[in-house]
Amino acid sequence: MAVRKETQKVKDFAETVKEITGQVKENYVNGLEFTLSLWEENLKVLNAQVDQWLDLQQELIGAGRDFYDKFPKEISPFSNGNSKAINGQINRLVAFQKDYVESVRKASDKLTKETLNLAEKNIEKAFSLVDDYISLFRV
Repeated sequence: MAVRKETQKVKDFAETVKEITGQVKENYVNGLEFTLSLWEENLKVLNAQVDQWLDLQQELIGAGRDFYDKFPKEISPFSNGNSKAINGQINRLVAFQKDYVESVRKASDKLTKETLNLAEKNIEKAFSLVDDYISLFRV
């Protein structure tokens, strides 16, 4: 009879631990999702700020071009009144900046997705190992 009572306790222990690990897993997943959602929201705010900065830069470049075009061609300190050379270099710089920003955004999005997938796989593996270990106590 005493052996049966202890076996019952082991089963109760295993079920209790399994329930607790299930709750821990759920809380861990919720915390991870919350953290990643904050990360994504911060990226959205940062992207909006970068877009505003690029728009401001475009406006500044446009104002500079307008000023330069209104400047008397006879006393132009740059390229003898030919603004095509300067405009071409500015356009190259702006295009390079846009490409760089887009590549950083893509890398950031990819990192976020891969981090989430890897964390979910790690959680599943870790808790499956815990469940396997707990199942060893069952009789």
